[in-house]
Order: sequence, then C-alpha cells, then structure tokens
Amino acid sequence: MGRPWARLSAVAAIGVLSACGFVPERVSIDDPRLSPVLAAIQRVDRAAMGFTDIPREAKLRMEWRPRAGYDAMLHVYGETSRTIAFARNGAAWEWIGEQEIFKGPGTYKSPDGVLNESITITYETRPISGVPLRTVHIRYAGEDAELMAAEHLTLQRIRPTLDRWTRRG
Repeated sequence: MGRPWARLSAVAAIGVLSACGFVPERVSIDDPRLSPVLAAIQRVDRAAMGFTDIPREAKLRMEWRPRAGYDAMLHVYGETSRTIAFARNGAAWEWIGEQEIFKGPGTYKSPDGVLNESITITYETRPISGVPLRTVHIRYAGEDAELMAAEHLTLQRIRPTLDRWTRRG
C-alpha cells in the first residue's frame, strides 16, 4: 500500500529547506528582490566574456543564502543554462562570476550515460569553481576532434561552433 507519510515527509522537508534558503527559490525576472543583482549584472561587460543576455522568458531560481565563495547565486534556465554568483558589497551587490553552458547537437558516451556535447564558459573574480581567476575559461565536452585537440579554447575559436549550435550566424 505504500507509505504516504514518507512522501509527505519528503515534501515537507523540501519546503522547510526552501524556506530556509537551502534550495534555490523560483523567482520571476520582475521580482523586485532581483533588482539589485540585475543591476550588478548590468555593470559588467559580460558579452566580452562570451556570455549571452538573459532572456525574459528564462526560468529563474535564486539562492539567497551565502555559500562557499559567494553570498547569492542566480540560476538561469533557457536555451542555455547558467549560474551567476554575487557578493554583498555593503548594501549593494557585486557580480563575481558566471558560468554558462551551451548544449550542442552531438552526443557522446560518458560514465553517466549518453550526453549532449557542450561548451562551458566560466569567468570568476573570486574562487568558486576552481578555474583561473579573471580569465575566460572554456571547456568542451564531446567528440568533436577539432575542439578536443585544442590545447586552449578561446572565444574566437568557439564562436563559429556556438553560432552553428544556436543558429545565430
């Protein structure tokens, strides 16, 4: 017959964790609480680092509690997925890093199963994920021999691939 109390307990636990800020909270781009972090995003030339604009229709989740290396993090899900980290700077917020993942059409076998190829762009001003600081770090996962052979991927090198994947060019 099952254990209805077990499911109810799991739902309650998730609710408590979400209310305490341990699970990212679903938010709208129009949520006034996002205004300070969105303003922080606008103060950074993210396009020069390879990051795309955040679409209005993207699904957003926000972590409001500090974690290792950041004070808040915005999760953005749309054509790409990304995380954007922030630090408190007095009463204001400061953009301190971002990671955006672009999924490609190709697939490859991994220990986790069959995955889509991807390009991940990361930039951090403070240590969060372990990439070199203040450097555009690009990683490719997949079976494209040309991208795999590159010792150091650059924005110039990956832009044609991203344009193909997103049909921007």
